[in-house]
Amino acid sequence: MDNTNYIALSRQMALWKQMDLVSNNMANMNTAGYKGDDAVFTSYLADTRGGAADIVGNPLYFTMDYASYKDFSEGMIAHTGNKFDVAIQGNAFFSVDTPQGELYTKKGQFTLNSDGAISTIDGFPILSENGTPFFIAPEETQLIITETGEVMTENGSLGRIKMATFADNQLLSKVGDTMFAMKEGNTAEFNTGNYKLVQGSIEKSNVNGVNEMTKLIKVQRAYEYVQQMIDTEHERLSNTIQAYAQLA
Repeated sequence: MDNTNYIALSRQMALWKQMDLVSNNMANMNTAGYKGDDAVFTSYLADTRGGAADIVGNPLYFTMDYASYKDFSEGMIAHTGNKFDVAIQGNAFFSVDTPQGELYTKKGQFTLNSDGAISTIDGFPILSENGTPFFIAPEETQLIITETGEVMTENGSLGRIKMATFADNQLLSKVGDTMFAMKEGNTAEFNTGNYKLVQGSIEKSNVNGVNEMTKLIKVQRAYEYVQQMIDTEHERLSNTIQAYAQLA
């Protein structure tokens, strides 16, 4: 395989990852609390000294999918009137108790799980600042969640929601589509950030459908162009081999 094919295949692999991210963004356009992803690319010069130089010839510049960038800009706040819906205005995340440990989310669509705890729609309890779930008794019908995260019923306060603020949101890894885990090297503070909760509303996805569709078309065209280049190069090499064979 010559230099052209090596470089083209590295570009195709990077475009494939970007296409996967864009497709997932489009699939979650209507997912509350979803934060869009994008790919960050770079090129690097392969070291072809020594034995490698005899194989590939000239230096190679490859495309490398360097990282995934998470867009944490706020989505539009939409009023629902549902007392279990809570939107976050500002840089903070709900803390959620899951089988994988404590995770964090912007998706404030809550319900009561089978134990009577306020939880995500997947059944994972949201945590208070004391690290415990909020349990609602069957006879309690009123639910008030204040701007600061205090949860109250007609029988009084149940505590305050544990809200996480991170030193670097990019050092969060996605778990599923709307959950995040804290990576090593990041730090968190709880109930100290500049945020406000809005009950009866949700934060919609921050994905712009028109932008993502445009991006998807560009990625598809770039992928097709690279494939065309590979096919053309393959045809050139085949013709060269045939020409040499006829001279032999």
